[in-house]
Amino acid sequence: MSTRLCYMLAWLTVALWARPPAIVHALTYAQQLVQLEQANRAFEQALISPTPQDARGYYQQALAGYEQLIAAGIHNAKLYYNLGNAYFRLNDLGHAILHYRRGLRLEPGNRQLQANLSYARSRRIDQIDVSGQQQHVFFPQLFFWSDELSVSTQWTLALVGYCLAWGCACAHLVWRRATLLWGLGGAAFFCLIFATSTWLTQSQYTTRPAGVIVVEEVVVRKGNGESYTPQLPQPLHAGTEFVVLEARGSWLAIQLDNGTSGWIRRDSAALF
Repeated sequence: MSTRLCYMLAWLTVALWARPPAIVHALTYAQQLVQLEQANRAFEQALISPTPQDARGYYQQALAGYEQLIAAGIHNAKLYYNLGNAYFRLNDLGHAILHYRRGLRLEPGNRQLQANLSYARSRRIDQIDVSGQQQHVFFPQLFFWSDELSVSTQWTLALVGYCLAWGCACAHLVWRRATLLWGLGGAAFFCLIFATSTWLTQSQYTTRPAGVIVVEEVVVRKGNGESYTPQLPQPLHAGTEFVVLEARGSWLAIQLDNGTSGWIRRDSAALF
């Protein structure tokens, strides 16, 4: 039993160390704080501005500040939350939903992001009927924590289980107690479960990328060109979400939540 578990731990060592390196921030911590404070101050000033024109100017200042932080390599749920709120205040549902979704990828259990995303979705023109679609619930039921824990948190838990497993293995070499073998098996299983959920969660983002319409409206066509006839009787509008089936040049083949598919121009949408 201990030999098999050691082989498993060796395999997990390779898998866990294969994690990509972290992004190095271009701004110092002090510069980040100044930039964030200026953007937040502009957002707060927009809320109390006497005219819509003044408010719009302040919201755009806030957007510029938040986007500079993201361009510098800073990514966290709170920053995407603020960015989504600024876009929502500018009546840009597409970009608001885009950034709420990006924030939820980093922090799936964030209640503020979930609430604002739900409200933004209720304001969009296209309300896709999915009542006739079969829902695939195996993954959420088996790995129920995947909707509450970010990929990095799941990965950290896998590393915790990994370290505990090696600790039990080393301790068993010294004391030879059966309880340590049980601890080794439990920790290895814990590590394997969270490593698997991490891989499956990440694969959802990479195998079938998702996106949202960010222009006012776009015609969905039957092929990747303007010469093809429309696939839908009406164009799609800002805020409509989809998954990408194929990318070909300046066109994307997309599928809506109700199973309808077609082609749109790449520059009319953004991916999460």
